Amino acid sequence: MQTSSSIVLDLDHTFDSESFRVLPNSNLSITFRLLRPGDQSEVKSLCVDWFPVEYPDKWYDDIVHNKKYFSLAACDVYTQQILGLIVATVLPLGSCNNEDRQILHKIFSLTTSVCYILILGVVKEYRRQGLANLLLENLLSTLAKYETCKAVYLHVLYSNKSAIQFYQSKQFQYRTHLPYYYLIKGEHFDAYCFARYINGGYPPFTLSDFLTNMWMGLTKAGPCRLLNTLRYFLTDRLLFLNTNKRLSSSSSSYKQLSRIV
Repeated sequence: MQTSSSIVLDLDHTFDSESFRVLPNSNLSITFRLLRPGDQSEVKSLCVDWFPVEYPDKWYDDIVHNKKYFSLAACDVYTQQILGLIVATVLPLGSCNNEDRQILHKIFSLTTSVCYILILGVVKEYRRQGLANLLLENLLSTLAKYETCKAVYLHVLYSNKSAIQFYQSKQFQYRTHLPYYYLIKGEHFDAYCFARYINGGYPPFTLSDFLTNMWMGLTKAGPCRLLNTLRYFLTDRLLFLNTNKRLSSSSSSYKQLSRIV
């Protein structure tokens, strides 16, 4: 969660909270439903297993009771065990942390709505079966009905390569390198911010965009290892100077991680 200025989504009219699916790559039958009172203990157990970041008990109550959260679970039809979960919230751009306000072009005002994904996780035994994709699609289809929401963004641990590849495959763009963003067991770790643009939203054009687009073009042409090395040097070292200036203290915020390997 970023701030308390989140926007309430009218989920009763935009989402079928008991939809049913059979995963194409297995015989598993799942149903999607919103979190409800009584799920807190199970969700906490899953988050402890999935993420190195600890969330306070109040957070688990919030995502179950507070309507500002899109808290969608994928459950086994027969056992009702939660197999996957996505939690997101919609808020004005001006209510985002300072380092995240650069995800939209300056033509969009600070009152423009954006969606922040707090968590996206799947139980280890059920990964790589399309659950994370289905959860994300449900969120995006809901947001498509809110034309004022122009971007969906998230933070991911810099070393979580599988999550980064997943988001890139879902049209999320790398936006910002956040040095020392996560505090995990007394040690700081970097994070990346990724964003996907919806409903006519678009990013600012920055040096980062130029370097990324140039690298992607060279990659398609079959570059040597030196080009790949230069890409990581430019994005992870030179961009550090710009992102470090925008880094704000956010110790009281809930920070997102993804565990979708």
